[in-house]
Amino acid sequence: MTLNAFPIAVTASLPFAGPGHSALPVIFFEDPDDGQGLLCKEAVEWASQLSSGNLGSVSVGKHVKTLSRFINFYHLYSKNQSLRGIRDQTISIFAYLDFRLTGTVHLSHGHALSPLEWNGCARNTVRAEYRHLARFFSFLEKYVGNETEALDYRLFHLFPNKVLMHSKKNEHDFLQHLASYRKFWADLREDEAQLPQRMRPAHRKIGYRPFPDESEIQSIINAERNPVFKAIWLLQAYGASHRISEVLQIWQDDILPPSYNREFFGSPSDGVPLVLIAHPSESTWVGRANKEKQTRHAFLLRKYGVPPRSMLPASDPLYTGFKSKQVYGLHMTAKTWWLNLDAAALFDSCVQEIQLFHNRHRTSRRHPYFFVNMLARTDNMGGPLKVKRIESAWVAACKRVGILPHLRGRNIHGLRHFTKNYAEQLGMSSSVIQIMRGDVSAASQDDYGRCAFSLHEALAHSQLGHRKN
Repeated sequence: MTLNAFPIAVTASLPFAGPGHSALPVIFFEDPDDGQGLLCKEAVEWASQLSSGNLGSVSVGKHVKTLSRFINFYHLYSKNQSLRGIRDQTISIFAYLDFRLTGTVHLSHGHALSPLEWNGCARNTVRAEYRHLARFFSFLEKYVGNETEALDYRLFHLFPNKVLMHSKKNEHDFLQHLASYRKFWADLREDEAQLPQRMRPAHRKIGYRPFPDESEIQSIINAERNPVFKAIWLLQAYGASHRISEVLQIWQDDILPPSYNREFFGSPSDGVPLVLIAHPSESTWVGRANKEKQTRHAFLLRKYGVPPRSMLPASDPLYTGFKSKQVYGLHMTAKTWWLNLDAAALFDSCVQEIQLFHNRHRTSRRHPYFFVNMLARTDNMGGPLKVKRIESAWVAACKRVGILPHLRGRNIHGLRHFTKNYAEQLGMSSSVIQIMRGDVSAASQDDYGRCAFSLHEALAHSQLGHRKN
């Protein structure tokens, strides 16, 4: 870096192996004494901790970029000033948020902050960056040890010079001066209550979410020749409004005859395929032939030497998450509630073809997953579908019937909204729909046996099957 250049901090991605990641976003910054480019070790450790938690690579990258942006802001904002105490430092954070909201492109050329060249951003972005910074300072409090340099004073002079001098003389407790600030940061990271009012997003009701209409969905399904993709479109549109990430984690033994309804959910057979959504790591349903009470996580490690897809690094192409689907019973599973009998029958015919493929190619020797590449001409044939492959298949399916993908909800997630609307058109109550979708709410916390039977009754009395594919 060139001495006194701007920006003084930049982000990059480097290979850092660790729990939950194989690469990390990092920050390089300029040493104010000699202009040498240095790696911010604190940012590396913070990113590593975020990655080993529940955050994906995209979210971790946003956290680190916020910190880098704040470093550059603070460099200009605090130049030739001595910001002493928690009040001045807190104001600097709120000043950062304020200029993020309004931007700096309107400032005169000679203004100290004009080099930032920020356009104004939305309040939701400001709130997110506020949380990112709060998490970083919370992390800093704990990042202390005899072998840890903690906050490098050359980075952005976050604390007054006297404090820094004192800290350098007492390396055994570098962040001792933070003790009086801890209650503030503890309060800060709990929620956004202390965020100034003008920076908070306006309250709004979630409005109409566009989604493809049924004629478009029917056209896409009818024109699809790949049984795997056809089965997925059917399941997404007419089978309980699952997330695509949940569908991609379905095992071959998760699609069962209707008679298994009573074993899992205590409800009678409904004559349609039973498609289970099992918790990817904690479920103890690992197949009809296996009687051991072990989790899917343990089973996958023992038989295939890999963790569940939801526990892979976010950078792994096979990674797919698992959000907050409500699962029930001893095996921690959820049921697919078919809203259209014709769609369920067509899905069943696709299943038969896919199962023949699995049997012929003995795919269960490699992995347990049901939705696989059937037509690939490479080593990927028979391998689990990746999220990117599903997305490209959806685009191709839309274009095949003359529909512009991703326009006004014409995407895979739009099928989830279509299903909810379809259920409402069948006259199902909101509480029943919440159970069907597996949403986390007070209504879905009731005894599941009773809820499952109620949902079975609601479907039985609806206009099920009157809509034809």
